[in-house]
Amino acid sequence: MKKECEIVQDLLFGYQDGTLHKASEELVEKHLKECEECKKVFAEMIKDKEDKSKQKQEIDYLKNVKRKMSKKNKLIVIIGIFLFIIILFNIGIFAYYYHEAGKVEIYLDDDITEEQLDEIRNTILGIDNNAKFEYYSKEDALNQMKEKFKDNGDLLSGYGGENNPLNAYIVVDTSIENVRRIVNLEESLHGVKKIINVLDTNPYLFIFSKAMIEIQNN
Repeated sequence: MKKECEIVQDLLFGYQDGTLHKASEELVEKHLKECEECKKVFAEMIKDKEDKSKQKQEIDYLKNVKRKMSKKNKLIVIIGIFLFIIILFNIGIFAYYYHEAGKVEIYLDDDITEEQLDEIRNTILGIDNNAKFEYYSKEDALNQMKEKFKDNGDLLSGYGGENNPLNAYIVVDTSIENVRRIVNLEESLHGVKKIINVLDTNPYLFIFSKAMIEIQNN
């Protein structure tokens, strides 16, 4: 290899990057026009640089795709968790709602007789033989009311005995399918003042009202 070729090939990297002084740059350009060997070396350098640049672009592209996929996957996971929480929340709401909607509160007249009370039980058992009953006397109802207003107990201190304005009631625990049939018996059952059930209540409003009552009581 000629001495001049060695010098020029040492300068090719600087020439390629455009960092040579004017005189050195002119020397390289003149030599490349005259020397096929150095021209070939320079062409390979350009091709190698282009290949490396293309490879870098591909790597950067793959990194960018991976980064976007990672963000997308995180977003999918976050959305999935959010939806899962919403589903669990709704399952909880409707499970509690349907449990409560399967109960009927039957408020009784003050002058109800034992025969009428037995008739009410037997009528309901005729609809659902597995129905469960809980009887609450007027005194029980008053004590429950006092418990709800325990922070303002003085408001109810004057009530009791014959001065008790609340009604005795029965809580019937049955299935939702039988609730409507029991509620429809209100007018035909003697000794019944009113029947209360949450079957036609919006589940979300029902839970909201229950939560507000709990907050007020606490």
